[in-house]
Amino acid sequence: MSDREERALDVGFRRLAAARKIMGVAASTGSLAQDRLNAERWIARFGSPAEPEDVAPTGPGPGEHSVVIRPEQEDEGAPWVLYIHGGGMVYYSAAVFRPFLRVLADTLHAPVEAFDYLKAPESTAEQSVDLLAEQIAARCAALAGRPLVIAGDSVGGLLALYLSLRVLPGIPSRVVLIYPVLDLETERESYRTYGEGYFLDSSAMRTFRSILHPFFAKRSFDPFALTPDDLALLPECSVVTAGCDVLRDEGLDWVGHLGERSVVVRHRHFPDLPHDFCLYAGRLDSAGRAVTEIARTAFPLPSGTGVRRGNTDGRERAREW
Repeated sequence: MSDREERALDVGFRRLAAARKIMGVAASTGSLAQDRLNAERWIARFGSPAEPEDVAPTGPGPGEHSVVIRPEQEDEGAPWVLYIHGGGMVYYSAAVFRPFLRVLADTLHAPVEAFDYLKAPESTAEQSVDLLAEQIAARCAALAGRPLVIAGDSVGGLLALYLSLRVLPGIPSRVVLIYPVLDLETERESYRTYGEGYFLDSSAMRTFRSILHPFFAKRSFDPFALTPDDLALLPECSVVTAGCDVLRDEGLDWVGHLGERSVVVRHRHFPDLPHDFCLYAGRLDSAGRAVTEIARTAFPLPSGTGVRRGNTDGRERAREW
């Protein structure tokens, strides 16, 4: 069966989606403040359990708008992961993602630094991204000499890709994109198949795209139209896609598009999982297994940049891992 064929949603998420419908969880209440509160309450109740705050870190500490999540055991030479969370630049915060990022940190035996950013519509995308870029560039300078990985989910994946090419060229050893936003103009079939009831509705995604599009259009940044110079600067790349997600098809198309241009990526597809599944890793076994696999396999470093996890030659990267 093709990755593009319609799949049944994982049973755990199917039950959760049914509960969401029975509870009458609305896409919008008409109040942005209330919508944000409702979104965080939902994740707090049905997503991964909350965890206590980390103790003050040793070594390089977080910036004003970030939090460093330390692993229980840190490997010598481990990378430092710079993480940008999803939420359409409207919802969520780094705190919501802490349980998921804890899995990354403990599995990688590496620190994960999660960044917050200014939210729309109170701030423009330009204000938000420019400040985020300044903060992450400063952290990269503070961490000079250490292998760095930049990663993000959903809109955070788009931001991670943009920063790795336009703000931090040559600095990250790898970029990891988890169910990323990659096309701000075209709606593919997955928008219709999974446009309602799969944890990211197509209507919400259209709102997010309207916020993001002017910023990226002004800078002529389109992941499907990367120039040869962009591709030459692209670090080692991992892409994770979810099968029951409005963003499924653009992720699959982008992996294929890069393949046609002789750019290899590590790609993993989870056919029965929805958007945002990482936020449920502590509650649902299917999400937990997927997150552990992502942590173990999506973050290997190229030869010569520090700790390596798994085969990272071109043949391995060209296949779905």
